[in-house]
Amino acid sequence: MYTGILDVRGQSTLDVFNLLIASDELLLEGLTNFIQKYLIEEQNGWLQRNLVKVHQIVFQLESCKKLQDYCLECICDDPIPFFKLPEFPTLQKSILLDLIKGDLQIDEIDLWNHLIRWGIAQNSELSLMDLSNWNVEDFLALKYILNPFIPYIRFFEISSKDFHNQVRPYKKVLPEELFESVLSFYMTNSRPRDILPPRYGKIAVNSKIITPKHAAILANWIQRKHANAIIPKDHRYNMNLIYRGNRDGFDINAIRNKCNGQVGCILIIKIVGGTVIGGYNPLGWKAYGSNIATFNRNNDNNNMNNTRRSNNNNIYRGSTYRSNSNNNNNTFRNNNDRDLDYTNSVANNYWVNNNECFLFSMGNRDDLRNVKISRVEHSAYAMYESNCYNQILNFGNGDLVVNNKKGRCQQKYYESRILDISEFDIEEMEIFAFSIQKFVVARMFESLSSYFKN
Repeated sequence: MYTGILDVRGQSTLDVFNLLIASDELLLEGLTNFIQKYLIEEQNGWLQRNLVKVHQIVFQLESCKKLQDYCLECICDDPIPFFKLPEFPTLQKSILLDLIKGDLQIDEIDLWNHLIRWGIAQNSELSLMDLSNWNVEDFLALKYILNPFIPYIRFFEISSKDFHNQVRPYKKVLPEELFESVLSFYMTNSRPRDILPPRYGKIAVNSKIITPKHAAILANWIQRKHANAIIPKDHRYNMNLIYRGNRDGFDINAIRNKCNGQVGCILIIKIVGGTVIGGYNPLGWKAYGSNIATFNRNNDNNNMNNTRRSNNNNIYRGSTYRSNSNNNNNTFRNNNDRDLDYTNSVANNYWVNNNECFLFSMGNRDDLRNVKISRVEHSAYAMYESNCYNQILNFGNGDLVVNNKKGRCQQKYYESRILDISEFDIEEMEIFAFSIQKFVVARMFESLSSYFKN
C-alpha cells in the first residue's frame, strides 16, 4: 500500500484536471473525489470558462459523478453562458440532445437560436454562407442535422413576433404540418392539446415585468415548495394576465373590476427604479361599483374609533365611523392601535383570515439569488377588505398597500419587510390568475412524434 501527500495549489488547473482523468483510469477513488472537490470549490471560474470541454470529458469518466452533477446544474439553471461559449458548436450531438430534452431554464426562442448556430456549425459549407444565399439543398442539409432536435423545441411557447422574425426564415427546416399548426395557433389563439408542456421550472407568462423563471418561483412558493423545485411533468401551471396598469389604467376601480370573480391572484409591481415586488392573494379581489376609499400619507391628526372583532373568527369588522371636523382625512385603527389610513371611508371593512397569502421581492429582476418571500405571520390579518366598496389593495395592516400609482410597504403582520423604503411610486403593475392543470404527457409525445415519422 502506497500513501503520500498531494498539494495541487502550485499546479495549473489544466494539469489538475488531467490528473483527474488519470486518477479515474487508475481507479484511485480517494484522489478522484479530492480533485473534484478542489475544482468545484476552488476553480469554479476555470470550470465555467471551459464548461463545454469539461462536460464532454467528465461524462466519459464513471467516477466523476460530482463534476457531472455540477456541470448539469450549471447548464440547466442558466444555460445562456454555456451556449455563448466559443466551443459550444463543438459539443457532441448526443450531449446537446440530452440537454434539450431536459430541464433547461431558458426562453424557447433563445434555445432555438443557439440550436441554429450549433447546426450551421456542423456543416462547413453552411457556416461560410449568408442565409439569403441558401438554396433548397442547403436547407435540407440543416434539416437533416436538426431533425432529432425539432420534437423537443416548444414552438408554441415562442411569441408570434419571434417566430416570424427568427423561426420563419428556416421554414424549410421544419415539418410542414408543424409549421402550419403553429401559424394556426397564432391566428386563433387556440393552443393544441397534444403538445409538449413548458420546460420544467418554466412557466409561460405574458408579462412585461417578470420572466418565466420568476413565474416558476412564484408557482413553487404558492405550493409551499422550494423556489427552485422542478415543475412536475404532468402539470401545467397557468398564469393568465387579467390586469396591466399601462393597458387598463392605474385605477382601483379598474383593478377590482378586472379581478372580480378571479381567484389565485398574483400582484406584481415594478417600482420606479426597477425593483420588483408583489403579493399573492388566493381569494382574489371583489368589485363593488366605484371606490370611495383611498389612503393618505399625512394623517397625524386623524381620529377614529377602534374596530371590534365580529362573531365570525375569520374576519375583523370595522365597528364605527367618525369624521374629524378639522381634517377630511380619517383613520381606521385596529385593536392593536395600528393605523390604516383612508379618506371618506365607511364602516363595512373587515379582516380576511388566510394563511396562504404572502409577499415577495424579486430585487432588480436580473439576479434570481436575491428573490425573497415573506409569508403572512398573523393569518387573521392577512388582508384588509370591504364588503360594499372598492377598497384599495391592502395586505396585512399596511405590509403592502397599493392605491392607483402609489404604494406603501411597512412590515406588521407578515414575516419580514420586502422593501427597504416605506413609500414608492409604481411604474407598471400586473395581476395574474394562477391555476394548475393536469394532463397526460405520454399522449403529447406520441402525437408530436407523428410529425417526424419517415
